[in-house]
Amino acid sequence: MTEHVDGQLAFDFDEMAREEARARLDEWDGAPLGFTRDYFTPAQFDEAFEHWKFLNGPLGSWKRSHMWHREGWNGMGTEFGQHRGEIFGADLDPDDGQEGPGGQLTQMICEPCDWHVITEDDNTAVEAWHDHAVPGWRDLPVVPAAIRLRDGGASLSKLAMTWITERYPEHIQVPGAPIITERSPYGTRHVHHYSPWGGYDLSHTALERPAAPEPPARVPRRELPAFTPASPGRQTRPTGPGLAR
Repeated sequence: MTEHVDGQLAFDFDEMAREEARARLDEWDGAPLGFTRDYFTPAQFDEAFEHWKFLNGPLGSWKRSHMWHREGWNGMGTEFGQHRGEIFGADLDPDDGQEGPGGQLTQMICEPCDWHVITEDDNTAVEAWHDHAVPGWRDLPVVPAAIRLRDGGASLSKLAMTWITERYPEHIQVPGAPIITERSPYGTRHVHHYSPWGGYDLSHTALERPAAPEPPARVPRRELPAFTPASPGRQTRPTGPGLAR
């Protein structure tokens, strides 16, 4: 009985606080409690979205609010040098029974520079931020699909790490730097926190880059020609197109 009373009191106090906050909406001076194309910092968007959920409840908040919000897969952003890229999404689908523009938008913010971009998909926003923060990233070599990045774990394989460190510029091998990897035609997503340095693993398919050249292949042992002993007095070596050089 006591627990029920305590819970009811907490609910009543929360509802009173919400009613008071609703009555003082004209005093709100943070980011808009709805969709906007104006620049605000990530902290301001976070604060506004939390306030909207306090006022209206969290259920279906992405769609009902149409506000900029973080998506869990992207974490808290990527730092590269003096830049920090943080990504937000906005759901513009109309409420049930209403008409509206629909669709999803993505915003990438670089707070140290007061820079932002709004696009119709995640990849375009991610690429725009790299253009802003990582000069020369589009010229990075594509890691071939034949180079297995991971052997079932979170860390890069030794082969992949060797390939990348031998071919990527030293100034790129720093925290937050990206890599570009060869993908299948349908592997178009730029993956956050998947480079060796905690940056993006960018899809060469999405970038419409040519496929990476295949690394030199080793001739399987079974394809080598059989060894023929040399006749006395002569030393010969087997020849032929199947011989490994």
